[in-house]
Amino acid sequence: MGIIIEIITSPNCVHSPKAVKLLTDLTKKMKGVIVKEVSVITPEGQVMAEEYEIESTPSIAINGRLVFEGLPKKKEMKEMLT
Repeated sequence: MGIIIEIITSPNCVHSPKAVKLLTDLTKKMKGVIVKEVSVITPEGQVMAEEYEIESTPSIAINGRLVFEGLPKKKEMKEMLT
């Protein structure tokens, strides 16, 4: 079974690009991991924000479960993925 990571971002959020880079760097050598960025300004992002009850960006969901709101520390994110 693979891991699907969804990063819900906002174009106005200075931390969103950092979260995308962090997760891309952490997962680039991992097999079976899909990282997907979804902006809250898109219809899909609006549905996800409502579904996950997101209050801030970036927000990160792993396999359909919201695990972080805000920019996670590298160590915390790495622990979630191992």
